[in-house]
Amino acid sequence: MNSEKGIFKVLKWLFSFFIGIMVVAAGGLAILIVIFNFTSIPDLSTVSINSLPFGAYTFDILSSPIFLLLLIANILLYGILFYFVRSFFKNLEMDQIFVRTNVSTAKKIAGILLLLSVTSCLPDIYASMQGFAIDSAAIDLTYIVGASIVWALAKILEKANMIAEENELTI
Repeated sequence: MNSEKGIFKVLKWLFSFFIGIMVVAAGGLAILIVIFNFTSIPDLSTVSINSLPFGAYTFDILSSPIFLLLLIANILLYGILFYFVRSFFKNLEMDQIFVRTNVSTAKKIAGILLLLSVTSCLPDIYASMQGFAIDSAAIDLTYIVGASIVWALAKILEKANMIAEENELTI
């Protein structure tokens, strides 16, 4: 049991690290919004145009506040997802398995995964609408499958909580 608690603790810290990475990424994109929209475009002589993701059009797509806001929205959703997963592992570490907070946390994770199934593709769709050749689907089925699995696990946890409460009342 101690080894499992150690694993839960490591996973909790790993997701804490991921939350920090998402905060740094969102801050970096916010800085890009300021740089590309409220200042003059940076000097292109220091940047190799061929090494940029969209070539010479990289600055055009990155200067779009809609594109950057879509990226920030996705990063924030990932950060919230990581926060809920972290709190789930924190509860497991503290041996709080059959509690209502795990059920609600699992349902929130499923909802965020369902939301990410749509929003994760929006930056690519926006870039393709602007004339950049990006193959992208409108919905990511991986997130939908993950959301349905987590939702099913939430329902199992919910039923297990009911059984555990009934057992506590039985003498």
